[in-house]
Amino acid sequence: MRIDLGGGTAPKAGFVNLDPVHGIGPWKRRAQDIPWPANEEWIREGWKPVVDAIWASHVMEHIPAGAERIAVFNEAHRVLKPGGTFTVIVPLFPWPQAMADPTHVSYWVEESFGYFDGTCRWGPPNADYGILPWEHGAWYVRDGWEGTWVGVKPSHP
Repeated sequence: MRIDLGGGTAPKAGFVNLDPVHGIGPWKRRAQDIPWPANEEWIREGWKPVVDAIWASHVMEHIPAGAERIAVFNEAHRVLKPGGTFTVIVPLFPWPQAMADPTHVSYWVEESFGYFDGTCRWGPPNADYGILPWEHGAWYVRDGWEGTWVGVKPSHP
């Protein structure tokens, strides 16, 4: 199973569209409305995540920073299989593409992702925001304004 967060009218091929307007059935919801309806298979130790990949292209900037942003990252972590990927594509601050849209409620820079994958260089050293740990998979910038981060759910506990 693969999930497209906020796929709108053109979800990524082969992905379930979790979208508040265009999602189907239990998938018609905002990304921050958790838990997501990802199928979980019962096994002796409890439940087993079944999601291989999550794609979030130009949706995270519509989710408020703080508790709601952390909840989305933690829910992605919960439903992904170990080794599964969470790809987030956002317009980068201070480019006009990040700031001009009146529906954007959070702004992103490369360092925003460091709080999730442990690469943050200046976060409070003893802060505990309740963020589940990600491994850094990739970071790249397209055309100077669009950042793509790939987080990987650790294969080890």
